[in-house]
Amino acid sequence: MLLYSCKEEVKNPYFTSDEIYDKVIESTDIVHKEISKKASLFYVLNRYDTLIILSVKYENVIKPTFMIKKEGTFYTDSCKIIVTEPYYPKFQLIKTPNKLKQNDIEKYPLAYNGDDYQKGVMYKIKDVNHLELIAKGDLRKYFYPIKEYEIPAPPPPPKEYLNKTE
Repeated sequence: MLLYSCKEEVKNPYFTSDEIYDKVIESTDIVHKEISKKASLFYVLNRYDTLIILSVKYENVIKPTFMIKKEGTFYTDSCKIIVTEPYYPKFQLIKTPNKLKQNDIEKYPLAYNGDDYQKGVMYKIKDVNHLELIAKGDLRKYFYPIKEYEIPAPPPPPKEYLNKTE
């Protein structure tokens, strides 16, 4: 008699539920089909009971991407996804420990020409296995300034960093 031991395939080494992972991947597909075919950089934001998958052109340029701490990154076939530190989350979404890459995030913002804005997909988290679509497309109306959260912009990068990017 043979016994086979099968290790369950882990397709999601980052989030506490496959539903969260699936919605992140599905959101990148929605952005590619409906908003921007060239999008290749995404941020995953979690604030209270809201999950936001934000598409941007450059790392650490538009608000809130340069002001929030990053947990790490992972890649799909077509994009880089940066997972940010949750802000007062109602649900634990990020696994501990996880397989997010820690050394793959730009430290300083690059020069910005002003043509990017907050766009992507937003979900209400009922629980870690049930998410409800709130909005998709232009999300600027959800990112208005709140006085108590206003912090000064980061200092410019050191000259040796600027010389590296030229």
